[in-house]
Amino acid sequence: MPISITSTCDRALPDLESRSSYSLGQPGPAGGMDRPVLARASARRGASGFTLIEISLVLLILALVLSLVVPHFRDPSRAELHSHVRRLATAFRLLRSEAVLNGRIYRLNYDLERNVYWYNAEAVPGQAEAAAEPSGLLARPVRLPRTVVFSDVVLLGAGKLDRGLAYTRFYPDGFVDPTIVHMDNGREAFTLAVWPLTGHVTIYEGYRDLEFIQG
Repeated sequence: MPISITSTCDRALPDLESRSSYSLGQPGPAGGMDRPVLARASARRGASGFTLIEISLVLLILALVLSLVVPHFRDPSRAELHSHVRRLATAFRLLRSEAVLNGRIYRLNYDLERNVYWYNAEAVPGQAEAAAEPSGLLARPVRLPRTVVFSDVVLLGAGKLDRGLAYTRFYPDGFVDPTIVHMDNGREAFTLAVWPLTGHVTIYEGYRDLEFIQG
């Protein structure tokens, strides 16, 4: 299913040496002490360090960087969004592995209005044995925090769903229903894409308007 830095040091050294001799108080070629005084004044200016403008520019840059970085550490919803995106991706991988190992069909259900997801196992036709109870990561329904929501879920054949119930099936042969899940916290979003043949989960930053095309 295709988805579709010229150095001038050698010439400058003699000039620097001649100027340094003036700074020791030796008279210049025309006599007098004007040049040594100027040389010492220039040396003092050169050793004065950063100017007030330079320091102000550095402080301005630091303030801009801090204004961009600090809010991210103060915003718990950002950390919660990242955490639940990774958790859902782990659930996808886990359910595919369990379906293959146990020879079962597993279904990951999404309640897009209550922002809850959970799984259940379906019996494979011809097998009367009851499916195993959920355990571990998906032992009980996962409710997203109030700051994180499902934006929508995109399913092949059903299109984009932003309310009601939706689900993804995982089959014993490793196939997974093509699924795209968008999650956000009101300021930033993530896109999870589950590839049907491999079950690989790709996480994209931002809301990616993707779709699967059956060929």
